[in-house]
Amino acid sequence: MSLPLNQNVLVESPSLRTSALSNLDDESVQEVLSKAKAIVFAVWNGEGWATVEQLAQYFQSSIPAIKYIYERNSKEFQAKETKKLTGKDLSDARSKLELASRTAQARVFSPSGTLRIAMLLTESEVAAQVRTIILELVAAVPNITPKVDPTPAPTLPPVEQRLQTLVEAMKTLAELTGGRLNPYMEQHFQYFAANLLAQHNQQALSGSKEKWMGVVNFAESELGKKVPLSGSHYRGHLGTWVRTFYPQLGERQEMRLVNGTQQPVYVYACHDPMVASGLTKAIEEFFAHPNPTAALRTAGAFATKKPRVLVKK
Repeated sequence: MSLPLNQNVLVESPSLRTSALSNLDDESVQEVLSKAKAIVFAVWNGEGWATVEQLAQYFQSSIPAIKYIYERNSKEFQAKETKKLTGKDLSDARSKLELASRTAQARVFSPSGTLRIAMLLTESEVAAQVRTIILELVAAVPNITPKVDPTPAPTLPPVEQRLQTLVEAMKTLAELTGGRLNPYMEQHFQYFAANLLAQHNQQALSGSKEKWMGVVNFAESELGKKVPLSGSHYRGHLGTWVRTFYPQLGERQEMRLVNGTQQPVYVYACHDPMVASGLTKAIEEFFAHPNPTAALRTAGAFATKKPRVLVKK
């Protein structure tokens, strides 16, 4: 199952930008940039660097635009990606970087820093071409053999043991509260128990290793996320986010207990590594976005008759 990637993913996700850069050495980075358009980095102290002015020419953008992109995202840039030259460093590099004699300081970028600028600069056709090349490389990453962690992954106890623990916990809570559990808490326990029993019965009857989960259940149980009941990042919008921006992950619905009533819920084949990876990426993007409600509204997720457009800003 293939997951098509969208350029907006690079623009929106700092973690994906850093991940993409971590998989590229300096030679590969320069090759990516050169595929879009020729660029020359001045060799200074054994490394290649380019000024803000040179980046503006390369991206066919303005100097203020490059400066704004850097200043807005300066915390994301690593030491090897950019430097501010002053004093002796500025004097040593002045001729090689073709800096004006009256320049008091200069911001310079390495090839990897230039690549990060390309992943952030939306108003540039050259930057868009660079992002397309990066996405092609990211899509090929699964073919690379990952490093094996010698530490065994933690595993959950058997279903029967978890169900017994849940029953004991509910008994204890009932004793502490005099039998007056919060309605949502009680419903959550029922929902969790129903899933455990369904999982246990499915394995006992067929031995199937399939695992169908709702996106909120996946976020909380598999990723350890706390999905709030209200606010801009509440659970209803998380489900809408996945269906709007990642429709390729599936459209299966099952009747599940929601707030005390049986309702159709979208469930995903979390036993499929590609689906699990896609859900993880979607959930991380959702919580990293400053205003998912606005992004969903822009994408037409709340329109009843208009077709959805996959756009996030």
